[in-house]
Amino acid sequence: MSQLTHAKIHFNEQGTPVASDFDDVYFSNDGGMAETDYVFLQQNGLPQRWHTHPAPAFHIIETGFGTGANFLLSWLRFRQYRQQFPDAACQRLYFSSFEKFPLSHADLTQALAVHTELQQQCQQLLQAYPLCVGGCHRLSFDNGSVILDLWFGDVNALLPELNATTDAIYLDGFAPSKNPDMWQDQLFTGLARLSGNGSTVSTFTSAGLVKRGLQQAGFTVSKIKGFGRKREMLTAIMATDTAIPTPLATPTPLNDEVTIIGGGIASLCTALALAQRGVAVHLICEDDMVARQASQNRQGAVYPNLHANLTDDSQLHAQAFLFARRFYQHWQQQGLDFAMDWCGLLHLASNTLLQQRQQKLMDKALWPTELVQAVNASEASAIAGLKLPHSGIYIPLAGWLSPQQFCLQALQYLQQQKLFRFSPDCKVRAIRQNNNGWHLDTATGECQAAILVLACGSKLAEFAPTAQLPLNKIRGQVSYVQASAMAPLKTVLCHKGYITPQWQNLHSVGATFDRNATEAFISEQDNSENVELVRQQLQKPAWFAEAEVTDATAAFRATLPDHLPLVGPQANQQNLYLIGAMGARGIMLSPLLAELLACQICAEPLPLTQQLCKRLAASRFQVAGQRQ
Repeated sequence: MSQLTHAKIHFNEQGTPVASDFDDVYFSNDGGMAETDYVFLQQNGLPQRWHTHPAPAFHIIETGFGTGANFLLSWLRFRQYRQQFPDAACQRLYFSSFEKFPLSHADLTQALAVHTELQQQCQQLLQAYPLCVGGCHRLSFDNGSVILDLWFGDVNALLPELNATTDAIYLDGFAPSKNPDMWQDQLFTGLARLSGNGSTVSTFTSAGLVKRGLQQAGFTVSKIKGFGRKREMLTAIMATDTAIPTPLATPTPLNDEVTIIGGGIASLCTALALAQRGVAVHLICEDDMVARQASQNRQGAVYPNLHANLTDDSQLHAQAFLFARRFYQHWQQQGLDFAMDWCGLLHLASNTLLQQRQQKLMDKALWPTELVQAVNASEASAIAGLKLPHSGIYIPLAGWLSPQQFCLQALQYLQQQKLFRFSPDCKVRAIRQNNNGWHLDTATGECQAAILVLACGSKLAEFAPTAQLPLNKIRGQVSYVQASAMAPLKTVLCHKGYITPQWQNLHSVGATFDRNATEAFISEQDNSENVELVRQQLQKPAWFAEAEVTDATAAFRATLPDHLPLVGPQANQQNLYLIGAMGARGIMLSPLLAELLACQICAEPLPLTQQLCKRLAASRFQVAGQRQ
């Protein structure tokens, strides 16, 4: 993934945005939405095709997002279709759009001002519009019925990373003569790879190289009248006998109940993602209530671990962090009442190694300043509201939330859904595969699961099919501290540990890492270690001198040797899925990984590249386990 830059644009006399580097307009001066409707919706048979589409989701691929006009009109038409046919089979619209040069938020705001008929959609898009960070940004609208996967980067590099059949293709982008880098043979073969029987294409251009490219890739191409003063344009369709065979995800109705073993934030995020898709969910929890293990903490910091290089790890963290912000904000807007504050986070360079890493990170300048900024000690002190001895990096969009409150609220919401059931105080002792799925031996009896998800944190490897996972269990303790002099703290502080702003008169100070513990007990020694670490790292700050520990929580985190989480189907175990090994990053990683898992279960387009999905898969350890 290469570094991205914003598009350079200006506006012509008609107020139409023009790409300066390509000397081409983003949409017609004669009426952008009329052009979109004619070229892309009508010529792909929309919205009529949605009425008879047999699958639960319809997938559109677009090769140039631009100002989002094509997406916005498709969204409006799909909303109108859902209102007119609420019980039709097709319930969700996936819109996968690629953009190598994203517009800045300010330019997009100005460009969308002309679309007064789409004011509501424009406003929601602008609120969700992501930072200029490469990869897939999944944006959810209309309570999950419209999903925009905004892929920032070169379409020819990213298209091979998709693994979902498309129903319609908006072949958009600047004219082939002005943007030859996009209109390559690999674009047409890449689109053909994702096309099944009846997949359609439309494009504003009638250029010969586009017609030949589509034909050579296997499409049947037609030339028809263009929009407005444009004489001709192209449409195309894929027939079964010319499609390139490849195993792709094709959405199908999921009538089976999904059983989830767990009780923390990963299991509840997974349950929410499945419930949004109309899937029946059975949550089995060994405790009397959710959030009794690693998700019991009062506060948890939410921020990405960014590297100087675009590694898979930092790419995952950037995407997961931005997704998590949207996810938690959405559920608060839906009425879930949990404490959350996007107050920013300072990661202080409290030792030489951290200072060197941060200097390298800022020198490479791979990440936008909206995501991370360098600050000196004086600037850090002003941001924090307390005197600090170190420089560092500032992540203004970061913050904290209460994982325990979120889990309790998520469960309360789920229990109001008809297709959800909850079994507390039910420890699963063993699982084994049979002809009907998975047989569960529990402390209260036996039960059957057609599809089984293990989301049980540090206990993920306690079952026979997962016993060979090299899972590390690391006990951690968070101390809850009162300190009146620390009350002015306005942002999360990280050093070798962390301190949160006060909530309900307590600051969270953590956390210890104990690889040898076998029980998650509360330790006074750990409380002392947490307090002493602050004094050591921050040079005995006066505002922490009278800090008093009043309470603490302890639990086990789960990690893997490569420090990446685990998500996806278990190798050679049909209908068994895993999600976990997130270490201390469960609050940030769970929303995106749960979304990924729900898409894998429902065979829907994935929000991560195939490469990254492979890096996170259980098969990377080659521990398929023995069929039970």
